[in-house]
Amino acid sequence: MPMPSELDLIRSLYEYNSRIRSLYLKAIWKLPPRERYRDRGASFPSLADIYLHVLDAYRLWFDEVYARGPQPDWYPLGVKLTLAEASRETHAIDRRVLRVIKSIRPKDLNKNFALPKRWKSPRPIQLRILLVHMIEEELQHRGEMNALLWQAGRNPPVTGYDD
Repeated sequence: MPMPSELDLIRSLYEYNSRIRSLYLKAIWKLPPRERYRDRGASFPSLADIYLHVLDAYRLWFDEVYARGPQPDWYPLGVKLTLAEASRETHAIDRRVLRVIKSIRPKDLNKNFALPKRWKSPRPIQLRILLVHMIEEELQHRGEMNALLWQAGRNPPVTGYDD
């Protein structure tokens, strides 16, 4: 069996994260609202805030940096979305991100993208670094959501990449 290319592995990880993200969406929105929005002193106050931050991060990197669009409107901390609203947001971001991932060619991984001017960083980011950063970003927050779901007395949808 041939070894997957770098781009094949990146695509596979994005597809995996997309599938698993929907399990976290369901797990978080199954919590009573008080638990879903409780400030747990994490990177963002509540489980819902952390989940929506992950979506914001994709919008930042894929809409603003990669597509060179305007700064996105961030989800306000504490916003109380219904499951249907959160699902709609999740699916919209998944569609955009996976469309980009499927369109990338191996040589595109070397392309550089300017960072937002407000960051005052003269260094651009290489596409392969941007893509790997987003994998790491989501995994870091997923681990955080696991711990917070356990604190809320719920089992998170812990999965393995090869399951």
